Amino acid sequence: MKLLLIRHGLAEDPERFRLAGGNDAERPLTELGIRRLRKGANRLRALVPTLDVLVSSHLLRARESADIVARAYGYGELQALDGLAPDDPPTMLLAWLAAQPAGATVALVGHQPHLGRLAGLLLCGEARPCIGLRKGGAALIEFAGIAEAGSGVLGWLLTARQLRGLRAA
Repeated sequence: MKLLLIRHGLAEDPERFRLAGGNDAERPLTELGIRRLRKGANRLRALVPTLDVLVSSHLLRARESADIVARAYGYGELQALDGLAPDDPPTMLLAWLAAQPAGATVALVGHQPHLGRLAGLLLCGEARPCIGLRKGGAALIEFAGIAEAGSGVLGWLLTARQLRGLRAA
């Protein structure tokens, strides 16, 4: 299995959004974040040509980011997955990941610090951040079979700028 972790793109400033009466769960991407993520998602296809499963957290900025990735891949209907919120324990996802086909390419669109802790769990067996994903960045973790704690191998980790700099697929 190949697991693609994607952090949401650049979103509205949390403090300004809160002071304007907004709820953090509904904080959207900025126009710049949309443009940058669109280019990064199109370039991502050079490294990961197809996606079998694409899910996001329930928070708006992750759903919007997943929608951009879906359009770049021609992916169908998106689903939000419990267990991808910023403060969720990454262990919540182990059973779901184990249920995915061993040969699948699965993409999760979420948040820090959750994605970093999930990577720590899958790579090192402990839910501690072992990688940092910047906004719009991505990492590929590979498994010989199904995804289990401590059994993953880091394929690559790229910032949003590095993704945008790749040749188009």
